[in-house]
Amino acid sequence: MPPASAHCLLPPTNGKKQVYNDGVVRVGLIIVFAIGTATTVLGYPSYTEMFDDIPDLVSRSTLACKGEVVYAPEVMIVDNPKDQVATATVSMDRCFKGHAQVVRVVFDAFTTGGGHSGGPLFRLTTGDYDLFFLKLQGDNFVAVNNRSGALPISRKMGPSAEGSDSLTQLELDFKAGLNDPDPELVLASICLLGAIKHLHSTSELLALLDSADLLQKTYLWEALLKLKTYSVLPAVAKFFADQPDPPIELFLPRDRVFAMEHRLFHQVSRIQDASALAYLQQFALAPNPRLRMNALQALRSIEDPRTAPTFLKALEDDDSDNAFSAMQGLFALAGGGEIDWVPNWEEFKDDQPFYAAKCREWWQAEGRQKTRARFSKWVRPAGATRR
Repeated sequence: MPPASAHCLLPPTNGKKQVYNDGVVRVGLIIVFAIGTATTVLGYPSYTEMFDDIPDLVSRSTLACKGEVVYAPEVMIVDNPKDQVATATVSMDRCFKGHAQVVRVVFDAFTTGGGHSGGPLFRLTTGDYDLFFLKLQGDNFVAVNNRSGALPISRKMGPSAEGSDSLTQLELDFKAGLNDPDPELVLASICLLGAIKHLHSTSELLALLDSADLLQKTYLWEALLKLKTYSVLPAVAKFFADQPDPPIELFLPRDRVFAMEHRLFHQVSRIQDASALAYLQQFALAPNPRLRMNALQALRSIEDPRTAPTFLKALEDDDSDNAFSAMQGLFALAGGGEIDWVPNWEEFKDDQPFYAAKCREWWQAEGRQKTRARFSKWVRPAGATRR
């Protein structure tokens, strides 16, 4: 089973964007049912955890603006959804790329009794207030993609930075949203800041950690890990250690902290900085198998010889997927190449103890030496000093 999506699931503040056929959200191996009104955002994480790259959205947009949907026709119930679209009128308050005051935006204006399975729908409702990423199509505008063409955002405005680029102005606006009286829009602002990827300063996010409740802290940790602020890893490690086992089924919004735990697992998998090795090695041997899986993935991507002891221990992982990943990590450290006994995944799963022992034998006989030779150019001998 692949890891949960990388993307940030915005709080369902005015939920209407992506609707799917069965109303079931799946996070990894856990089934999540969204509870609430019919307007709650429902769907699979790969679609409703909507975006991870604000710079890319800006680059693909003709218009990047925030504003209010002043009119949108009501959604129709139809048997054949093909080409059932309508046009909404949106009044823009501020543009970060391009210039516009009032625009017409095409959106999906249908639902079906039997459900829709052809991809995420782009929905707009009168009164929505969003950050729009749009491109021109004929006389109207369309979303750059259905997942992230319109994202919930605070109405609060950041200071106008004369001559600044689009991303700088967006950063200032998102930071203004951290002071929104609606706590859901504060969470949305945190998500948006994390999705910028590179901020001029993370001080505003770090300052919130002192007063945040646990849910808000998980959003802050997620954003800061995306921004490669690894000083939060001690707090994240304590959170993982203190978390009780999740229920088999997660009900949203009740179980949002458990859902955020899985999203933090995924952020762990994306770490590629050797300065985080101590925490990644700790996570790779943690009680939670999904945390171990994501930590092993990160350790493999870093490819550092100091990870070998962790991989050797992980060969005994109760989850054969994780043990197989650890074996692959050892092969990569040694530089790969032909090894005549290497099993495929099915063979490894059928006889994990045999192949784990075989891998240890190989490591002692040749893998360790190959790794030392491969990394000798940058691993200093004990006692050596830097010139």
